[in-house]
Amino acid sequence: MGCPRIFVQDPERYLLDQQIRIPDAARSAQPARLDSTLRARVNHELYYFADRAGRDRFWRDPLRYCGIVTDPVSRKRFRPSWRSPRTDYHGQPYFFTDRLTYRTFKAMPDSFALRKGA
Repeated sequence: MGCPRIFVQDPERYLLDQQIRIPDAARSAQPARLDSTLRARVNHELYYFADRAGRDRFWRDPLRYCGIVTDPVSRKRFRPSWRSPRTDYHGQPYFFTDRLTYRTFKAMPDSFALRKGA
């Protein structure tokens, strides 16, 4: 059983209120700062960093650090690789399990880029 996936409007406030500590996504030995300027988003997953250097390291090679993500169309959880179809939408990378979900997203990105109920 994995971690519950909770969708909230202000994730930093939620995490602070719950006193949840998160490791830096690029340097796991270092704690992240819960600051919206020090976060990255890949698909619908959020990643936090201790500083801009960690965030920049993540963006240079997000596949190295992002781990398992959710395909925005099929909602399947998977680990993207360099072979995974990818697109950027509004400055954010999206990875897909296959070409079909990639093409579906490209045809109607607004239908999938925003989490329903988030």
